[in-house]
Amino acid sequence: MPRPFFSKRLLTLLSPLALCACMTADPRALYELSRFDPFNAEPDAIGVAVKTDRNLRVQTGDVELRVALESENPKQAFDERFILSVDGAAAPGNLAKELGPHDHVLAAAIAPQDQSRFRIVQEKARIARAQNTTKGKGALSISVSGLCRTGPLSSAKPTVRNYMRTVANGDFFPLSGEIPLSEVFGKAALSAQEIPACKEVRPR
Repeated sequence: MPRPFFSKRLLTLLSPLALCACMTADPRALYELSRFDPFNAEPDAIGVAVKTDRNLRVQTGDVELRVALESENPKQAFDERFILSVDGAAAPGNLAKELGPHDHVLAAAIAPQDQSRFRIVQEKARIARAQNTTKGKGALSISVSGLCRTGPLSSAKPTVRNYMRTVANGDFFPLSGEIPLSEVFGKAALSAQEIPACKEVRPR
């Protein structure tokens, strides 16, 4: 069954830092992001978490991280995408208190087989910056595409909220506010039946 298009850019980091409209104004998030350097971070330290209805799922292949760098030297420029591996529905540490009775959290991280490629990208970025050929045009973004359901939804107006971790074993901080699925899908009247059952959708 074809996967419906479900896309919400959660974060864009530039140098200097710029955030998209859906970004939360949470002071802690702004602080954490202001000191986050994706080109020096350990790949396994970067994590994303998605809170939503307990009968909604994102699967491996649904969460993507993009890193890009413009450079005066074409050999130093890149635009790379990494599919994040979804670890499961256990609430990561500090997010347990964020959950309502009908919520759950799914965590995602750069897959182990992709971490070496991510390190290569980081090294290219560090070389380009050292040679001052980027003019600050680096970017990192995270997006979610694809969603499925395992049962009836507990709310007539389900939402998605996104979190990020930038330090290994660190706490997750809110990356967005509560985003209505109707807004994400771009449909004012979204019925649960329009979201495919997970058994009909294979992870990518």
